[in-house]
Amino acid sequence: MIDVTSSALSVLDELGIDPNDVEWQDLALCHGLDLKRFYESYETSERTAKLTDQICLSCPVMKECLAAGIENNEWGVWGGVYLSSGRPDDAKNQHKTPEIKKQMREKIESTGQSADSY
Repeated sequence: MIDVTSSALSVLDELGIDPNDVEWQDLALCHGLDLKRFYESYETSERTAKLTDQICLSCPVMKECLAAGIENNEWGVWGGVYLSSGRPDDAKNQHKTPEIKKQMREKIESTGQSADSY
């Protein structure tokens, strides 16, 4: 089960969904999207990278996703940050504007994680 806010609990309740049956991945905006968007396409297309960043910034589980990517030493986009072996990859995140970086830092810091390298 994920740690959900009271508003999320209300939505799940309205939908008749038991929060104990929900994982963070089930609530991700990217659920069902082509995985290439988060790997090869992100690396080769600045347009795809920027659109993917926007999806991640709007996602209700961005923080959980990033935490999972870091914890599991993943590569690819996790929570809006391109990771290589669980660490932010500066070269693959260089397309991000100062405003996008600020938005990501604010969202990440709200989790209590350090956002120094984002």
